[in-house]
Amino acid sequence: MPEAELNAAIGSALTRAGACGVGVVCLRERDAEFVRARSPSVEAVQSFEAFQDASPLQDQAAEAMRIARDYVNVNWWEIASAERSFVDSSFLVGGLGQRIESHAYVERLIIQLVRHLESVFRNRAYTAAVCPVADSLMIHVFYQVARHFGVEIAALSPNAWIREDGRPAFYVARDEFMHNSKMEAIYRATAERGLDAGERERSRRFQETVAGFNIVKVFQSIAKRDYIVSAVSPQFFRLGRYLGENSARRKDVEYYKISLFAKMRANLLRQWRRWRSGHLLGSRSLTIPPRSVFYPMQYQPEQTTLVGGIYYANQCALIENLAKALPLGSHLIVKEHPRGRGSRPAWQYSHLAHFPNVRFCDADSKEIMKNCDAVVTITSTVGLEAMALDRAVVLLGRSYYDFSEAVYRPQSWPEVAATLRRVLVDREYESRVDRHDLIDRFFLAYLAARIPGVLNVGSADAIAQGVLAELSERRSGYASVTAAA
Repeated sequence: MPEAELNAAIGSALTRAGACGVGVVCLRERDAEFVRARSPSVEAVQSFEAFQDASPLQDQAAEAMRIARDYVNVNWWEIASAERSFVDSSFLVGGLGQRIESHAYVERLIIQLVRHLESVFRNRAYTAAVCPVADSLMIHVFYQVARHFGVEIAALSPNAWIREDGRPAFYVARDEFMHNSKMEAIYRATAERGLDAGERERSRRFQETVAGFNIVKVFQSIAKRDYIVSAVSPQFFRLGRYLGENSARRKDVEYYKISLFAKMRANLLRQWRRWRSGHLLGSRSLTIPPRSVFYPMQYQPEQTTLVGGIYYANQCALIENLAKALPLGSHLIVKEHPRGRGSRPAWQYSHLAHFPNVRFCDADSKEIMKNCDAVVTITSTVGLEAMALDRAVVLLGRSYYDFSEAVYRPQSWPEVAATLRRVLVDREYESRVDRHDLIDRFFLAYLAARIPGVLNVGSADAIAQGVLAELSERRSGYASVTAAA
């Protein structure tokens, strides 16, 4: 219901801001009914549930082939594997409690989602699609179908944790990897004209903010709850109601319906694993050998790895490969994410520590970075922190900051090995005389693309105005904003 309320508020706000022909798409029919009642100015409200009832799938094999042919650049099994309800791409081995589903179920679900969204875009001439991050299967499919119909994507990216002068903000992205066209346009423009003294000062003040960023304190002050999550599901404290709601779910619509046995087992596993793995996560003392690379493990399962880094989502295999890619005389320092402790089995840490050049460390991440030569990440904002600390960043996945020329973007494991050799042996990064200018330009562009506000019902008008302004600026090629970065 909070999502339905936000959808209704944004739909109404877009109409007030001058958008014509606003429609809303929901997963469940009861959400659609809520939007219709709350936002009568929205012209069309459709639900996947109503589509499932009205348009049953007749020939699954034929539709699968049709979609495979029509969507030339889409790998649908990559998208299916990003859904955490029934696939364990994160290699948590029972730590999340996913259901086990058949090929037929998953394929049919994707086909029906595609068919539903095709009917939405085919029946009305929408020019833009406003959507959240691709944190669920329906939204991930939504991006593909919107793009197929030539509809501009305006993805709302929450960007509230690292703030300039304490002010929250968001930005409007163009794809599921949260790339922002304005950010990139400003970055290119400043390459041609350079930065003035005020812009450079603003960028460097923000870099100091990023370098001193403490996610635990910021999260607790904003979210009003502990950053470290309990090994026990938060639903445990409303278990009766939760189980009642879950039993009423239609699995062909609410595909995130849980398996009660798998979830109960996962809760017990996480408790055991957190206790069992504590001594395997390394010392809090900071003893970092020279020529070290830092790999901070990302919390899973999350959109950051399942969408932006799906081919690297198995972090156990990733760390193995990094160990193999290091040049002689160097070390890989690994730290488990504080919120991920207990999710994965202890044997994974034992297995990884068995590599002679891998060392687990549980010291403060900023202090580890300061004592390492490079940071490797899939898509994490740790990459921003490393840039602010003037450390070489090796980015493996697809993320909003991958356009920065200060970041290394190897496309294969042999390229990762070659990159690490250039950084650790040839000392390439520290010899780059332009790196500070590249970092200054990136952070200025990052700040200039942000829109003040938060993604909630109270900010619906600001969200609508930000979306419409972004779409207008895209069509003008950002001519009006690059000069005023």
